[in-house]
Amino acid sequence: MSNEPQQRPIFHQPSKSPRRNNRVLGPLADALVAVTAGMRILSGVIIVILMFVTAYDVIMRYIFAQPLEWSLPVCMLGLVIIVMFAVPNIAAQRSHIAMDLFYRKFSARGKLVADIITNTATLLFSIVVGLTAVGASANFLAGGLRTSGNFNLPVWIDYAVVAVGLLVLALVVILTPWQTRTSAIAGDNEDDAHDIARGGTHD
Repeated sequence: MSNEPQQRPIFHQPSKSPRRNNRVLGPLADALVAVTAGMRILSGVIIVILMFVTAYDVIMRYIFAQPLEWSLPVCMLGLVIIVMFAVPNIAAQRSHIAMDLFYRKFSARGKLVADIITNTATLLFSIVVGLTAVGASANFLAGGLRTSGNFNLPVWIDYAVVAVGLLVLALVVILTPWQTRTSAIAGDNEDDAHDIARGGTHD
């Protein structure tokens, strides 16, 4: 059969984090990966919806001279959801773009130190900005503030989305070392990659 690697479902992508066994934190970490995968799928659905909304708006604007009043605020909110709901799963799966020109030249201890620094910075940023977004969302909700224009959306929704995305990202950073299922898959994937590099085949 073909030895070309096949893309795994989004719920079963591997994590390259060190595996740590814990009866409580392990299942929690794996469940968190599933939650973030669902958030990422929702982001993909919203991308498709925004694509149709934008196409419909272009047709109405330039063919029928009747631009949609609601398309711009809806698309702006959709973009916030797309980014904030996709980032946690990308971080959990270590599938983001990595600038490793210098990192891959580090020793094992140097890589560990770099990982600790970047994870700590990510955790602090996520918690500080996420909690700030929670406070802002609560204030805007209490004040009933809405966006400008003829089609008004509550401002608190945007900040609530930012808060959810960043606080889930903080949980991902905390629980990633205890992932079990995804780490095991990562180990199998690395073994397969070594076999392919040595000229082996898959059944």
